[in-house]
Amino acid sequence: MTKVIKFYANWCGPCRVYGKSWDKVVEELNGVVEFQEVNIEEDTSGLAAQYKVDGIPHTVVHKADGSKVEKGGRMSVEQLKEFILS
Repeated sequence: MTKVIKFYANWCGPCRVYGKSWDKVVEELNGVVEFQEVNIEEDTSGLAAQYKVDGIPHTVVHKADGSKVEKGGRMSVEQLKEFILS
Protein backbone atom coordinates (compact mmCIF):
# COMPACT_ATOMS: atom_id res chain seq x y z
CA MET A 1 0.00 0.00 0.00
CA THR A 2 1.18 3.53 -0.77
CA LYS A 3 2.07 5.58 2.32
CA VAL A 4 2.14 9.38 2.42
CA ILE A 5 3.82 11.43 5.14
CA LYS A 6 3.22 15.16 5.61
CA PHE A 7 5.70 17.18 7.66
CA TYR A 8 4.36 20.46 9.04
CA ALA A 9 4.32 22.86 12.00
CA ASN A 10 1.35 24.60 13.61
CA TRP A 11 2.94 28.07 13.27
CA CYS A 12 3.57 27.62 9.52
CA GLY A 13 1.15 29.63 7.35
CA PRO A 14 1.72 27.62 4.15
CA CYS A 15 1.24 24.43 6.21
CA ARG A 16 -2.18 25.61 7.36
CA VAL A 17 -3.23 26.36 3.77
CA TYR A 18 -1.87 23.00 2.60
CA GLY A 19 -3.66 21.27 5.48
CA LYS A 20 -7.02 22.01 3.87
CA SER A 21 -6.02 20.24 0.64
CA TRP A 22 -4.40 17.43 2.64
CA ASP A 23 -7.59 16.84 4.66
CA LYS A 24 -9.73 16.60 1.50
CA VAL A 25 -7.34 14.12 -0.13
CA VAL A 26 -7.15 12.04 3.06
CA GLU A 27 -10.95 11.89 3.09
CA GLU A 28 -11.06 10.83 -0.58
CA LEU A 29 -8.22 8.27 -0.56
CA ASN A 30 -8.45 6.89 3.00
CA GLY A 31 -8.32 3.11 2.85
CA VAL A 32 -6.54 3.15 -0.51
CA VAL A 33 -3.53 5.10 0.78
CA GLU A 34 -2.04 5.22 4.28
CA PHE A 35 -1.54 8.77 5.60
CA GLN A 36 0.70 10.05 8.39
CA GLU A 37 1.21 13.58 9.69
CA VAL A 38 4.36 14.63 11.54
CA ASN A 39 4.52 17.93 13.40
CA ILE A 40 8.24 18.74 13.25
CA GLU A 41 8.00 20.62 16.56
CA GLU A 42 6.77 17.49 18.36
CA ASP A 43 8.64 14.82 16.37
CA THR A 44 10.11 12.51 19.00
CA SER A 45 10.54 9.68 16.48
CA GLY A 46 13.26 11.51 14.54
CA LEU A 47 11.36 11.03 11.29
CA ALA A 48 11.95 14.63 10.13
CA ALA A 49 15.70 14.17 10.65
CA GLN A 50 15.63 10.79 8.92
CA TYR A 51 14.06 12.39 5.83
CA LYS A 52 16.32 15.47 6.15
CA VAL A 53 13.32 17.80 6.10
CA ASP A 54 14.71 21.32 5.74
CA GLY A 55 11.52 23.15 4.78
CA ILE A 56 7.82 22.75 5.44
CA PRO A 57 5.34 21.71 4.35
CA HIS A 58 7.14 18.65 3.01
CA THR A 59 5.46 15.53 1.61
CA VAL A 60 6.95 12.07 1.14
CA VAL A 61 5.25 9.30 -0.85
CA HIS A 62 6.35 5.69 -0.45
CA LYS A 63 4.88 3.83 -3.43
CA ALA A 64 3.70 0.23 -3.18
CA ASP A 65 6.53 -0.76 -5.55
CA GLY A 66 9.13 0.44 -3.02
CA SER A 67 10.02 3.72 -4.74
CA LYS A 68 9.96 7.04 -2.89
CA VAL A 69 9.28 10.60 -4.04
CA GLU A 70 9.45 13.82 -2.03
CA LYS A 71 8.20 17.33 -2.63
CA GLY A 72 8.45 20.55 -0.65
CA GLY A 73 5.78 23.22 -0.57
CA ARG A 74 2.04 23.22 -0.54
CA MET A 75 -0.15 21.61 -3.19
CA SER A 76 -3.76 21.93 -4.26
CA VAL A 77 -6.11 18.95 -3.93
CA GLU A 78 -5.56 18.08 -7.59
CA GLN A 79 -1.76 18.44 -7.37
CA LEU A 80 -1.56 16.29 -4.25
CA LYS A 81 -3.74 13.54 -5.70
CA GLU A 82 -1.63 13.50 -8.86
CA PHE A 83 1.58 13.45 -6.81
CA ILE A 84 0.33 10.47 -4.78
CA LEU A 85 -1.27 8.48 -7.58
CA SER A 86 1.16 9.05 -10.47
